Amino acid sequence: AILPRKSGVDDRPMTKADSPNLVDFKSPAAFEVTIKLPHAGQVTGMAIKKGVTVIVGGGFHGKSTLLQALQLGIYNKVPGDGREFVVCEPRAVKIRAEDGRSVRCTDISPFINNLPFGKKTTQFSTGDASGSTSQAANIVEALEVGATSIFVDEDTCATNFMIRDEKMKALVAPDKEPITAFVLKVRALLEEHGVSTVLVVGGSGDFFAVADAVVMMDEYAAIDVTERAQEIAKSTPPPKSVSFGKVAKRRLLKSGLAAEGKVNARNLRVIQYGETEIELSCIEQLVETSQARAIGDALQLLGDGKLLGGSEGRPLASVLEDLERQLHAGGRPVGEQGLDSLSRYKEPCPFYVMPRRLELAAAVNRLRTAQIVSDDAPNGNDRSAW
Repeated sequence: AILPRKSGVDDRPMTKADSPNLVDFKSPAAFEVTIKLPHAGQVTGMAIKKGVTVIVGGGFHGKSTLLQALQLGIYNKVPGDGREFVVCEPRAVKIRAEDGRSVRCTDISPFINNLPFGKKTTQFSTGDASGSTSQAANIVEALEVGATSIFVDEDTCATNFMIRDEKMKALVAPDKEPITAFVLKVRALLEEHGVSTVLVVGGSGDFFAVADAVVMMDEYAAIDVTERAQEIAKSTPPPKSVSFGKVAKRRLLKSGLAAEGKVNARNLRVIQYGETEIELSCIEQLVETSQARAIGDALQLLGDGKLLGGSEGRPLASVLEDLERQLHAGGRPVGEQGLDSLSRYKEPCPFYVMPRRLELAAAVNRLRTAQIVSDDAPNGNDRSAW
């Protein structure tokens, strides 16, 4: 496999002409498996098993390049791409911090509690999330709609969300720190919810003690260093894992979903939705502007209210599951089936590309006019957290 790309704006594979030091990816022996494909015969490569996998290595040695290839394993590739056989679970999702995003009635209490002045975290809302609260919300919202694996790169994470060392614990008392670090939750996320994690780290060895496998990238070569990492982890007390807690469900209401004006996917990262903008620049698994166009029209379809029931709305996960099923459905008249059902003109539209349920959820959660309430509240109508 050829994992590096030509540049940040050119998704073609890097070649020897671009870099004489280009390295083909090769699996460490301990990770190597052979599978038989119906049309390609036997293929041998690296398999990352269910669990917690940590990718380490020095800066510029290929850690993020490997993770970026994995996170796009949800898509088929054209021949010659270099990543044709890089695949991952269809509901794997990349998680990162996202300062400034809107959060609506999300239960971030698995990670954050005891905020100043008694602000609730079981139904947390803000129009300007911090790095840590946004990353907590991103994880919980992905789990709510069925994510099965998460990818994390420390370069795009909030440091105080990921780890907390002993010196900081000594200075800032635990009862003054609202955040439960991700390193304390990653095992419980696997054991209680069956969700695997692949994470890139280069600045902290705290994750060695909770990892099932550790891969080192050294000059773009992958090396199994699991045993060595586990030996190093024994030299310090392991992080005390704590229960993850429940993944709360929320209810999506019709109010606030209709676009008051034109809907236009200005580019892959921004949808103009009436008078507001939906910022998708941190949704890294979107790859085509036509996906953003489909998402914008899908939100308008939700705004029509047919999938939401009455005024009480419906659970967000159920709504998006039904919408996803509709987008994949056939057997109806031309212009009314599959992606064409999103068209506002009731005729086939050639400008859509299929989004996943996870990206649809990301857009709903970032629509600042959306009204989302806790499914645990009486009648689903506790709006005090908006």
